[in-house]
Amino acid sequence: MIHKIISTMGLGVLGIDPITAIFILSMGLRKDKKIKITSFFLSFTLFSILFGAIISSIFGASVFDFINSLIPADDSDIWLFIEIGILTIIILWVFKRIFIKTSEKKKDKQQISGGIIKYIATGFVFALTCFTDLTYYAVIVLGSETKNFLIITLLIAIWFFVSQFMTVIAYMSIQFNFINRLTDIIEKFKNKYQKIFSICFNIILIIIALLLLVDLLFYLCLGKYLF
Repeated sequence: MIHKIISTMGLGVLGIDPITAIFILSMGLRKDKKIKITSFFLSFTLFSILFGAIISSIFGASVFDFINSLIPADDSDIWLFIEIGILTIIILWVFKRIFIKTSEKKKDKQQISGGIIKYIATGFVFALTCFTDLTYYAVIVLGSETKNFLIITLLIAIWFFVSQFMTVIAYMSIQFNFINRLTDIIEKFKNKYQKIFSICFNIILIIIALLLLVDLLFYLCLGKYLF
């Protein structure tokens, strides 16, 4: 059991998602009512855990087998088009970041219109994004081996709170009126390290693009992939 918990925590780290944290921070900065923010957070949390626990109990490893069946073979021509698409996106992204300077305009923060039900529904939609994360499926498969719904739920919950620790921090900062201090810390960190991170990120993208280009040329010349 211990090794499953440790594995789940590791998968949670690999699945860290800052998007929901940013979204919930924006709600706090808009001064949305705490009851509505809580409705969103609880909806997102409960549905994310519940979906995984139910799927793991009913389908288990067959979910992973189905996903694996959709992945093309190592020497499939499909990878050629996938790599061309990724390479094109990276080139356009890096070109835009380096050469096209966009003026920053402050936009009015959009609020979720409606009552608590709308916030619960939004949390439900955010919970569905778990299905885009392969580490979520890995925990589902890991939990299915136990054949125990409570243990499965525990493992999914551990994965959720590890991968969404930033969301939890953002939510707690709102509940305890710490959000302004938190945003100040984030802003100071951003101002100090944003340029360094931006340069490193661009370098990583360029390296990935070069590796993809080499792999594409290798396939076009020899009929097989290098990597």
